[in-house]
Amino acid sequence: MAFSTEKKVGFFFVIGFVLLGIMLELGERWNPFEKNIPYKTYLKSTTGLKIGDPVRLAGVEVGKITGIGIDDSRVRVDFDVKPGTTIKTDSVATIRLTNLLGGQFLGISFGSPTATALPPNSEVRSREIANIDVIVDNVSDLAKDAKSLINDLNTNQHEVLTKISTILDENRAGLHGAILNMNSITAKMDHGDGSLALLLNDKSLYNNTNQLTASLRNISTKLEKGEGTLGKLINDDAFYRDAKGAMASINDGAKDFKEIAGKINRGEGSVGKLVNDDSLYVEMRDASKNLKEVAQKINDGQGTLGKLVNDDKLYRDTTAAMKKVEKAADGLSDSGPISVLGSVIGTLF
Repeated sequence: MAFSTEKKVGFFFVIGFVLLGIMLELGERWNPFEKNIPYKTYLKSTTGLKIGDPVRLAGVEVGKITGIGIDDSRVRVDFDVKPGTTIKTDSVATIRLTNLLGGQFLGISFGSPTATALPPNSEVRSREIANIDVIVDNVSDLAKDAKSLINDLNTNQHEVLTKISTILDENRAGLHGAILNMNSITAKMDHGDGSLALLLNDKSLYNNTNQLTASLRNISTKLEKGEGTLGKLINDDAFYRDAKGAMASINDGAKDFKEIAGKINRGEGSVGKLVNDDSLYVEMRDASKNLKEVAQKINDGQGTLGKLVNDDKLYRDTTAAMKKVEKAADGLSDSGPISVLGSVIGTLF
């Protein structure tokens, strides 16, 4: 059956309209000349997220969500990114709000500069953040708590006011007395009665304070001019130079002491040999041992010195000889030289 020209035009128009609708629906996602890079991530919840939502790297749209499904106890989200988009091993995927009206997208962070690029079909790490539903639930819970608090305050308001009224009635006399006392105190302070009133009303404290301030100002002026010992210490740098010279001398002395200590450590000089050479110690140890042995022999009465120390025979002999000498000396004045010599010899032998 042949079609008329009108029917052909109408049929062509319908086909073109259908193709236009398909192109409008898939035109942005379908590109036969571009091959996107697939990735995946896992989330606990994807409330409001749907297939076709954008994927943004640091806020810049780089791809689309291609699939959402359940994988065990998590939600798997598959997405594609444009060629040339670098997702790193430490990049993190999160669900973000496009605006406060509820639009959402999958946001991905850059990652650190030193991290390597993630291969295609790899899993991107994820992080859960509070979405609009959680925020609304928290606000709802807060509103419920606030409403409950207000109801409790309304319920207890009468009881609280009653207790306050009772306390005021029971202490009315005491409060009245306290107010009278306060009036009396303020009246005395106005009249200058008491120490506190004098401090408030007497101008002598103010005058003394002004004089003290003036004195302090005078002292500071003298210090600035360098007057007095303290002023010279503050303004004259001679003390600083002297102290610096003293410190230099101390440093030089420390250097000399360091050099002396180094020589001693190296065993140089007499002190160095005494400190580092153990031959003196060995000799002193041997001498001490010899002295010990000699003392032991003397204590035991060995040798001439030992006998002199321990045997009193020499003492007795010496005493007897001295007596004989004394006896011989008594006869010197009465005898001549020959008789004296003979007496001495006879006395001794």
